Amino acid sequence: MDQCFEGAVLSRRLILFDIDGTLLFPGTLARKLLDRAIEDDVGESPQLSVEDVAGYTDPVIVRNALHRLEITVDHVPNRVDAILENYLIFLRKEFPKYTEPFLYDDAVELVDCCRKKGWGVALLSGNIREGARVKLERFGVWDDFAFGVFGDDAASRSDLLWIVPEVAWDALGEAYTHTRIIIVGDTPNDARIARENGSRSLIVCRRPEWQSNIEAEQPTWLVDSLEETEKILEWMEEE
Repeated sequence: MDQCFEGAVLSRRLILFDIDGTLLFPGTLARKLLDRAIEDDVGESPQLSVEDVAGYTDPVIVRNALHRLEITVDHVPNRVDAILENYLIFLRKEFPKYTEPFLYDDAVELVDCCRKKGWGVALLSGNIREGARVKLERFGVWDDFAFGVFGDDAASRSDLLWIVPEVAWDALGEAYTHTRIIIVGDTPNDARIARENGSRSLIVCRRPEWQSNIEAEQPTWLVDSLEETEKILEWMEEE
């Protein structure tokens, strides 16, 4: 049964999807490869945990790790970029043959339905652009999104949303205010960024242990899964 209910919509929406934990389960490889790239550069592993990476941009993850290792990035201006370049080399080589990652079926269905509605569907992710491409091309869904704003587009994840209207105009030829943007994510940071910028957030709690932290950031709607597509679409259509 088609849950998408194609047809006219009073006003267009821009739906921004996070990648890791929202669209796909990435496994642990990418985190371990970033850890390895840092260790190769500085000679010590930061032992990155899920909490160190979830909801942050890749450059911020590297900077935080270097700070924790008491290494001053300012002394080597290109150090973060060099680490991320090595990370990409590792990722391009190893991620395509890694067996743990999978797409979340509920997210794939929601993306498809939002596109059928005629809404703008794009990516908002802390991954650097080419890292996001590697992950999504593995599953053939990179081209399902009109555009993306990524971790190498701004200094912090909070700043990424400010870039979105300009990029959306270039890609879609339409002006979107923050009130017409909905962020679909899975972390407290996704909820916080939406709230601070006057956008709505749909947060899927893939990890029950994160629920209280997500609730503290006052998501517009916190769900256990994205499976109730019809109900979600009706909510998205609300003004």
